[in-house]
Amino acid sequence: MKTMVFYEDNGRITGVRSGDEESINAEIELHKDEQFILTEKAPDYINYYVESGDVFRKPDQQSKYQEFNYQTKQWEFSLDYSRNLKWDEIKAARTAQEFGSFEWGGYVFQCDEVSQRRIQGAVQLAMLDSTLTLDWTLADNTVQTFTAAEFESIGQELAAHVSQCHERGRILRQEIDAATSEQDLEAISW
Repeated sequence: MKTMVFYEDNGRITGVRSGDEESINAEIELHKDEQFILTEKAPDYINYYVESGDVFRKPDQQSKYQEFNYQTKQWEFSLDYSRNLKWDEIKAARTAQEFGSFEWGGYVFQCDEVSQRRIQGAVQLAMLDSTLTLDWTLADNTVQTFTAAEFESIGQELAAHVSQCHERGRILRQEIDAATSEQDLEAISW
């Protein structure tokens, strides 16, 4: 079994193909204009790099805010990379909260995308028919009956919940943009 390791001038691995000698010889012919080396072992993209015609394991990463510098072959703090990483973390937390649950009148409602659409539909019905009552399954799977007026309030609370999630996200985005160090970024949390 042989492996072709494709890489950029800086040593970043861009592709790995493994196979028997015949299939690798065919690949060599197909990719003769690309930069690659042949090796016995298939390295992964994340933990290895190429230098001087050989594959090397990257040193251990000391912090999630470090980016591998292919010029120096070391992990280094990168403010732009770290800000993007922190923003991805905050967006994931915002999404989890936005589409998790919210509370109204002592009841907990699911608010995943489907639940939000269902609540919005119930609110529209309530606005068309003020005598409406509907049984609703809550987050704990109990069933509660709500009136049209209550559904309007539930819809308002859902809108406020979503708005609060995004407002918090905007505030944290400003903090991320203002951060100048790893410590500043570590201090930011959802």
